[in-house]
Amino acid sequence: MQTDRYARQRLIDWWRQDRLREACVLVAGAGALGNEVLKNLALLGVGRLLLIDLDRVEYSNLSRTVLFTEADVGRPKVEAAAQALARLNPDVLVETIAGDVFYDLGLGHYRHSQLAIGCLDSLAARSQVGLGCTLAGIPYLDGGMWSLGGEVRWFAAGDGPCFDCTLTADDWQRANERRSCSGFRQSDWDEPEHLPTVATTAAVIGGLLAQEAAKWLCGYPVTLGRAIVYNGQALTLHRSELTRNPTCPSSHTAYQPVIELPRTAADLTPRQLLAIARADWERRGDSLPAEEGVAADNWLLELDRDFLLAMDCPACGRHQEINRPLGQVPEDEQHCPQCGAARRATVVRSLDAGSPYADRPLAGLGVPPAEVLAIHTPAGLQLYELSADLPAKA
Repeated sequence: MQTDRYARQRLIDWWRQDRLREACVLVAGAGALGNEVLKNLALLGVGRLLLIDLDRVEYSNLSRTVLFTEADVGRPKVEAAAQALARLNPDVLVETIAGDVFYDLGLGHYRHSQLAIGCLDSLAARSQVGLGCTLAGIPYLDGGMWSLGGEVRWFAAGDGPCFDCTLTADDWQRANERRSCSGFRQSDWDEPEHLPTVATTAAVIGGLLAQEAAKWLCGYPVTLGRAIVYNGQALTLHRSELTRNPTCPSSHTAYQPVIELPRTAADLTPRQLLAIARADWERRGDSLPAEEGVAADNWLLELDRDFLLAMDCPACGRHQEINRPLGQVPEDEQHCPQCGAARRATVVRSLDAGSPYADRPLAGLGVPPAEVLAIHTPAGLQLYELSADLPAKA
């Protein structure tokens, strides 16, 4: 009796089941497309899946999602998906983040994945995941679909095109609509955009995404910088070339080198991180510029996001601590809930050791677990990953 669940796929001459077992794939989005990708990767035996999504299961999801049932309605999608995947293939370890790719997915999660697959319906979110992949130096496999069609696109860090290279001026405008001009979240941003999709299209595009991922992980050649376009009405597939935009505003270079620091965002403060960076800098034998005499408390920690500390009302004097990333705060909170006047916002993006906020935990300053943080030193940027936030490897 055959006891190897992967026996049939091992018959493929280039197949490497050991590579699939050892791989970690980041999947962003657990909707219709994400369900198909996750189901396929689990059946193929990919050893570790990291899933992020901020939504909960709705009844309208049930016609297009193989992993959800009526009993899951109201549950976080990542929680319901992980439970279903455990039943589907107990060999696969599923780790979940019930959160937002903008604020809850530290760059370290990208760096310790071999590949990221985007199953998102927001241009802004797809752009964010693409940027994370570029900075981490891993390929980005992006999927999109409409009623009877869709596409699969490969992006890689370096000289080739990135996701943002493909955006038009109108796309950029749509992507930026999530923020008001002041940086606050648009008040209607939480309202979902209902796009026409069907399970059959999700199955086709999800299958292509998983197939391309398996080829990449097994070392089989894939064509980076190209798209596979499916037309379900005409029943055709074709490839299209993706080109580098010379005016693309996004980074095309990976962060390096990165020091893996065995600390968490919850237990490390800016002051402590600045002190660690200074000690590392002195241990390397770097010397201060004689004419500048840069001191440790003049160095800067970049938070890599605008962080709203507090709001103060000049009319009634009301002070309110906010302590959230600015982009998560609705724009209607600019007005005082007590008197309605416009409030002044205290926003920071970087800190030095003399800041009154230098002793707060990084997590309390909006830094997500496993983030990579930059310290400005006299010798340039020094990058630190909060590696203790990452799950232990099996």
